[in-house]
Amino acid sequence: MLKKTSALLNFKPNPARQAILVGLALFGIGIGYGMGYVLKKDTPTTSQKILNHETPAPATAQNIQPKIVEPQPAPKAKIVHPEPHESEDKPRAYEEALPQGIVEYPAITIPPIIETKPAPIVAPIQQTPQLKAEEPTSPLPKQLGSAVVQLARIEPDTEKPHWLKNALPVNLSNKPKIAIVLDDMGVDQRRSRIATQLKGPLTLSYLTYARDLAHQTQKAREAGHELMLHVPMEPSSSDVDPGPNVLLSGVPSSETISALKWGLEQFSGFVGINNHMGSRFTSHLEGMRTVMRELKKRELIFLDSVTSGSTKGQIAANQIGVPFIARNIFLDHIDDINEIKKRLSAVKRLAKKQGYAVAIGHPRDATLKALKFWLEENDMDNFQLVPVSALIKLVSMPK
Repeated sequence: MLKKTSALLNFKPNPARQAILVGLALFGIGIGYGMGYVLKKDTPTTSQKILNHETPAPATAQNIQPKIVEPQPAPKAKIVHPEPHESEDKPRAYEEALPQGIVEYPAITIPPIIETKPAPIVAPIQQTPQLKAEEPTSPLPKQLGSAVVQLARIEPDTEKPHWLKNALPVNLSNKPKIAIVLDDMGVDQRRSRIATQLKGPLTLSYLTYARDLAHQTQKAREAGHELMLHVPMEPSSSDVDPGPNVLLSGVPSSETISALKWGLEQFSGFVGINNHMGSRFTSHLEGMRTVMRELKKRELIFLDSVTSGSTKGQIAANQIGVPFIARNIFLDHIDDINEIKKRLSAVKRLAKKQGYAVAIGHPRDATLKALKFWLEENDMDNFQLVPVSALIKLVSMPK
């Protein structure tokens, strides 16, 4: 027994044997990890999903599913910086990169009135009331039948909503209709003046923070154009400045309302608003609901510039009860006269296809030159140029 104990105490490990055993263990572990890596089922990370465009589709209300048609490949759009100025002491605001997709929307929506108040009980009407003389009686053109239209009841004996009071009078025809909107108006006063000299009627949307808005907008209306208010909303990119009193996502609704009210009080006579930038803000439903509640109070319309494919503009407008329309085509997402001419041709094709087209451009040199010649083309006799309000007015009239 003593011999065995002394033998154990005198036992010395064999370095060579230990090295072999450790090597075999490491080799086995390596084989195990390698087989696991080869046989595992890949699960992409959240960042990989975003890069691969696998983010879940945003929830949308029934029948609000815009179809975005991408045109042929074109030069990559860049952030558009201010053009050279002569006498302006403040450069024109530049845009975030604008989408080039053509949006085939159920673009005109007159939402049902959604209120908590119970509907009043009205005695049966014995005779059909006559429409006011100044209201158009043109029926909804067949071409507009593809749009998802929810008609609001506009009683003949009720007072006109505010947007309709400010709407430019137009005798509507059955030709395909085109609404050209020029926004970013007012800051670059020289180019804005050139825009007002174009053949109309156009819809001119003035930035809330431009100078001399009362004077500028009065001249635009006298030139035969309709007015809108261009409200700065938060973009996705931090490289661009949307301007003062921008509407921001994730802030209390009181701050949103305060900034919006400031803009709404800068001038008068406009039919509604559209968003300046706003790819981030318009994607947040609660913020858009806040905007729509204020527009509802003031009886104004909302034109969605659709700077983001995830915009909640139409959903919010329907929920609150605000007349809504969306742009179909950006004319100058690429600031090149030949590209703008191609987009203007696309405007006519879309108008023939769905009965109307809403295009948005900006007071830039290339855009103004292209528009001047395009508006004077003989082919324009086959279309009717209308302000944005005319499209909403058309579907809001009772049949």
